Amino acid sequence: RRNPLVRVVLGAHRLEDPEESQQVFSVAESIAHPRYNPSSVDNDIRLLKLNESATLNKYVKRIRLPRPDIDLKPGTVCYVLGWGDTSNYGDRPSELMETGTTIIKRSLCRTLWRGKVSPNMMCGASRNATLQGVCAGDSGGPLIFKGKVYGIVSFSGERCGDRRYPDIYTKISSYIDWVHCTVQGRRHQKGQ
Repeated sequence: RRNPLVRVVLGAHRLEDPEESQQVFSVAESIAHPRYNPSSVDNDIRLLKLNESATLNKYVKRIRLPRPDIDLKPGTVCYVLGWGDTSNYGDRPSELMETGTTIIKRSLCRTLWRGKVSPNMMCGASRNATLQGVCAGDSGGPLIFKGKVYGIVSFSGERCGDRRYPDIYTKISSYIDWVHCTVQGRRHQKGQ
């Protein structure tokens, strides 16, 4: 499906002020995972085809994907980026935000979330007592470790950064084959 109201902005550090580094696109096609389940939020991944190709430069780069079915070990410190709220009161940032998060054991995460965590998900939480983590508006943001995107922000607890309910990420390594098949299939359909 196509949504003319959705736009993709690459190379942005601030959204309020136009920056020379920004490239703005519309979405030509939006492809949800065929087994996405809105009630369990399993398979929470979507590919967006832009209306035109991005120009790669020092502000806009590709990010590498992990190998299929790779799990980050508990204790791995990653970072997550997003434009989401900076508090539980709807405060919006003026610039792209970044915070660290530590991968936690799936078994512990499943217990804390009362079984809502599937094998296609990863869990992360701040190591310190400050309320740092993902918040409303961060969904779709990257979870990055050593220059690769391992996760996509999916959901979190009622309160931002609440360590009682770790942040949940879609585990990208579970979907590498789907991503490649979908991208290749679209290229062949369009004769590209």
